[in-house]
Amino acid sequence: MKNRTLSRSPWTFIPTLYFASGVPYVIINTVSVIFYKKLGINNTQIALWTSFLYLPWVIKMFWAPIVDTYSTKRTWILASQFAMFSCLGLIAFSLQLPNFFFISLAALTIGAFISATYDIATDGFYSG
Repeated sequence: MKNRTLSRSPWTFIPTLYFASGVPYVIINTVSVIFYKKLGINNTQIALWTSFLYLPWVIKMFWAPIVDTYSTKRTWILASQFAMFSCLGLIAFSLQLPNFFFISLAALTIGAFISATYDIATDGFYSG
C-alpha cells in the first residue's frame, strides 16, 4: 500500500498557503485604514502612518537570505502564523485602550514584517 502522505499533490495545500498569505496583507494595508477612519482618526494621520505599512513588502529582499538560510521554510511558516495571530490579537485588545492608535499601529507594523516574512517562506516552500 502506497503512503498517502507522500503521494499528495502540492496543489492540495498551495492555494490555502497563499490565501493565508493574502489575508494579513489585506488586513494590514486596507482594513486598517477603514477601521482607523471609523474610530475617528483624521485623514492626514491615517495617510501618513498607514503608508509606512507597505514598506516591509518593499524591503523584504534584505532579510530573505536569513529566512532562506536559517531553519526550514515550514518552521518559518508556522512561526509567522502564530506571531501574526498574536499581533492581530494585540490589535483587537488595543482598540479598547486610550492610546489605541500608537499600540495598534505598532502591532500593525510588526504584523507587516511578519507577513512579509511569511511571503518569503511560502515562496521558497514549494520551489525548493
